[in-house]
Amino acid sequence: MDISKEELLLEEKKLEETVKEIDNQLNNAGTELFTEDKDLKAFQKMMWEQKREFDNAEWNEFIKENEFKINLLEDKARKFRRLQKVKGSPYFGSIIFNKESIYIGITGIRRDMDYLVYDWRAPISSLFYDYELGRAQYEAPGGIETGEITRKRQYKIENSRLIHVFDTNVNIDDDILQEVLAETSSEKMKNIVTTIQKEQNAIIRDDKTANIIVQGIAGSGKTSVALHRIAFLLYRLEYLTSGNVLIFAPNNVFAEYISEVLPDLGEDNTLQSTYHEFVSSFISEYYRVEPYSSFVERFYKGTRQDNDLITFKLSDKIIGAIETYAKYYTQAARFTADLVYHDTTIAMDEINTLLFERYNNKPLFERLDLIAEKINNSYFKGRKKDLISIRSQLLKIANFTTDYKKIYREFFETAIFKDYYPYMYRKNENLRGLSGKVMNYEDATIFVYLKFLLSGYPYQVAMREVIIDEAQDYTYLQYKILHKIFKNAHFTILGDVNQTVNPFYRYDKLDILLNIFTENSRYIELNKTYRSSPEIIAYANSILGLNHVSAIRKTANVPVIKRPLKDLQHIGKDIAYLKKKYKSVAVITKSIEEARLIGESLKKNYSKTSIIDINTTSFHKELVVAPAYGVKGLEFDSAIIVNNFSDDAYLYYVAVTRSQHELIVYE
Repeated sequence: MDISKEELLLEEKKLEETVKEIDNQLNNAGTELFTEDKDLKAFQKMMWEQKREFDNAEWNEFIKENEFKINLLEDKARKFRRLQKVKGSPYFGSIIFNKESIYIGITGIRRDMDYLVYDWRAPISSLFYDYELGRAQYEAPGGIETGEITRKRQYKIENSRLIHVFDTNVNIDDDILQEVLAETSSEKMKNIVTTIQKEQNAIIRDDKTANIIVQGIAGSGKTSVALHRIAFLLYRLEYLTSGNVLIFAPNNVFAEYISEVLPDLGEDNTLQSTYHEFVSSFISEYYRVEPYSSFVERFYKGTRQDNDLITFKLSDKIIGAIETYAKYYTQAARFTADLVYHDTTIAMDEINTLLFERYNNKPLFERLDLIAEKINNSYFKGRKKDLISIRSQLLKIANFTTDYKKIYREFFETAIFKDYYPYMYRKNENLRGLSGKVMNYEDATIFVYLKFLLSGYPYQVAMREVIIDEAQDYTYLQYKILHKIFKNAHFTILGDVNQTVNPFYRYDKLDILLNIFTENSRYIELNKTYRSSPEIIAYANSILGLNHVSAIRKTANVPVIKRPLKDLQHIGKDIAYLKKKYKSVAVITKSIEEARLIGESLKKNYSKTSIIDINTTSFHKELVVAPAYGVKGLEFDSAIIVNNFSDDAYLYYVAVTRSQHELIVYE
């Protein structure tokens, strides 16, 4: 509802006042930064020029003071950049709560003790997202504040000018949301602070629950919710910094795609990794580890392989098998002779007593290290040069090895493996895969799990928050390992079981992860999609027989166009048609071979064609050609599907749900 001319004048005056205050703060901050930067450089110059005159204690104090000055300067620089970023659009909404006007923006703006604009993450700002007009409450630092919202207003501000203002409500079909949904997609993911919905806000602002597991359908905003949750927690928790947060992205393309959201929200980007990079860091025995996308590609290319064994290696059954094997390997370990080192002999029984009594609560190879250290301290005065030699001599008289490759290969020869494995074992094919320089994806997690059971977990205690996107791509064992390694961290896990592209592993529901994340955890489902048109969602639902998925985007009455696959040579006409209407077009195939074949032919007419494969880290969204598993998590204005998916319904569902406005299917 548009507002009166009198109210419009008041709003323009409010905006002018706010922008003027931002200008004042920018001028003051700029002057401070310039002066303090000069002072810091002068201080550092003095430190180095007079270094010889200071003793160690004085020098350490100077180092601490230097670090303090640098951190202070960086904080002020961050504030300066935030103000610069929001000057063009300092707020996007307001409410009147208990007769007080509350303006809400990406960052808070205060003049003396008064807030001109509240940060969207401030407790009082939750009223804007959670309530319609009428009675409302929020949790303030001093307790619950109750009252009445008598007005709710939204703004469109560009270049410090008021473009549009109207009174609204929390309804998900409101004008601002539909206007945002109608926009064409951008090269990078954008923040959604102006359109956060109530069910999304409940996840973003939940700082009481340690671990949150979200099952969200395609386009429900899972990734946006995760990133805004990080921004909220960084604002809310004093002990948390971006260096304490780790995001597991599905691939490097996706990591690049989300790279601007946190900076847009005034926060530094956090640490990012893929599971492949993370697990590879613990495997030095092989030249490299096969990436997940390459593993999936192997199946869809129809590569000759033992699919039964791969299924077993990725199954939950393997957990018990590996644990039983590690326990057996430890119990069978022995020192079979006395240790003779220099002129000293330590009896075999004494060493075995240390192995099975003194250090029996430690993993096997940690016991080995402790025994070497104990002998060195007891007999050789703890000399460092002797420690490595003693450990080496201990291994020579042991009936076990620390060669993890050998230990892992021998697992498949044991009765334990045969008891657990229900199919015919093709030994030569398996050993051929384990003998090369590249470790297959399906072996990597079991290999590191065995390693950790025998040598202990490499705990990473600095991480306080771990975000896992595309949760359905991780096996139960992978979650067990991550939960162990990041033992001090809280987890936010987001996925969609309907978007599983792993042909060997599938969840019925993600709530099974509550068996791992047992303390202060909850499971949530998001069943509204904000990405695709109702026509596209209806078509996507028909693929998997879904009926609980609802589209929020208003219909544009653009039906899904179906063409016979034999007419694929005319794909250029469809691309030309879509490019006239939209900024981004994706051609999505089942395999990378199809994508490369089509992509290379399109480059003749479209030079900015991007072909996404396992090595892609960035791309132009103008025209993308990719296999379905390569565009998970991404969205495009329009898409053309080359439907060779046959029985791969989940992969086909992923392909179809990438499109926002229009879909053409060759089937």
